[in-house]
Formats: sequence, C-alpha cells, structure tokens
Amino acid sequence: MNNPGLAKFLRSVSVFSELSDDRCDELISCSSVERFDRRTVIQRSGDPHHHLYIVMTGRLEMVAHSPWGAEMTIAVFGPGSTSSWVALFLDSPAERTLVATPDTRLLAIPAIQLRAFLERQPALYPKVLTLDGKRFRALLDLTALVLNPVRSQRLATLLLMIADVSGDTSAQPKVLLTHHQLQQLANCSRQVLHRCLRELQQDGLIKQGYGSIQIQDVAALSAYAKQAAAGDANRLS
Repeated sequence: MNNPGLAKFLRSVSVFSELSDDRCDELISCSSVERFDRRTVIQRSGDPHHHLYIVMTGRLEMVAHSPWGAEMTIAVFGPGSTSSWVALFLDSPAERTLVATPDTRLLAIPAIQLRAFLERQPALYPKVLTLDGKRFRALLDLTALVLNPVRSQRLATLLLMIADVSGDTSAQPKVLLTHHQLQQLANCSRQVLHRCLRELQQDGLIKQGYGSIQIQDVAALSAYAKQAAAGDANRLS
C-alpha cells in the first residue's frame, strides 16, 4: 500500500469502509490533499460540480446567496463528512457555494474519476444512496419545520435536519454552526434562539459548546420535535 495513513482515513468514510488495498490505492492515486490556511471558496454557485470533497480536518461550509446579496450558511461538514455525492451526477451547475474554513484539509477526488470508479465498483452505490438519502429526507422535514408553530420544536427539527445534511452519523452528532449562523437559519431573534437552546439543554436533549451544538439523544430530540403543540405560550408571533 502506497499511503497507509490516507487509506486508513479513506476507510473511515462509510462508503469506502470495505475497500481493498488495491482499490484504496487506485482512488488515492487520482486524489489530492488540499490545505487551506484561510477562509477559501473552493466551489462557486454556478460552477460545475468538479470534485467530491472529504473533510480531513477543519470544516467545509455550504453557503447560499440571495438575489439581493445576502449570505447564509446552510450546512457545515466536519471531519469524515463529504460534500454531495448525487450532485456529481447532475449536468446542472452547483446551486450553492462551498467554503473551506481556516486550518482545513480536504481530500479532493475529481468527479470524472470518481464516477468511473463507482461504475467499476457498483456495490458502493447502495452506500452512496443511503448517505445522500438521509440528506434528502432531512430536506423533506422542511415542511414540518415551517408548519410547526412551537418555536422550540421548530429548532429541534432544524438541528436534526442540519445534522443529517452534514453527514454526521455518530450517536451524538454535532451541529457545527455558530449561534449567529443558526439564528439566520431559524429566522428568529437572538433572545428567542438562546431561550429555546437553553430549554433543550435543560431537558438533556442537546449540549452547547464553542461553535457547535451536540445532540445528546437523536431519538429523544426527534420525539420532542414531533410532539403535539404545547399551547399558545410557546407559539411564534
């Protein structure tokens, strides 16, 4: 094996967990490790989807831009997470911008080579569909997010959506957003956000950290998000 350290990292990604040494070498040989010391745009909205990015260290942000110039971070990918797989098979250009944060390392696999690799390894497709299927399912939860009038439950739904989209499959996934970024996504005031986060933490559903929120119990938070509305006192104005 030419690069055992990189092969070990590659196998830590669920899609590639069972690759043989030869297949790992094949994929690594067409990939590159990209390092970023400062915040850097690596794919702009409107550009073709040219690489699959796997986060080795640091963070990769997915950023949306409004027609009037506003910017919003809608997903953050941490170590071991990947950018979108399905997008690599689309002819349409990227609709979102990908931004590497400072002190980030990414394993970049060219889209053309990766598509050819998957064609030679069709057993990987179910894993790819499972991973991006969770992200798609999370986006379907947007309806529940919009229709639920209870703000703490809306926030719980939003946290679960972000965790699924980020690709964090651990038992206690982290939402890698600052309070300001989360406030933008939740479309609420800072006071409302802090009050809801405090409520969820007091219930043992989340744990707040610097620049992140850890979901303590995914099943419990999901059950909380789906429970019946709790009355007018907690309703959005």
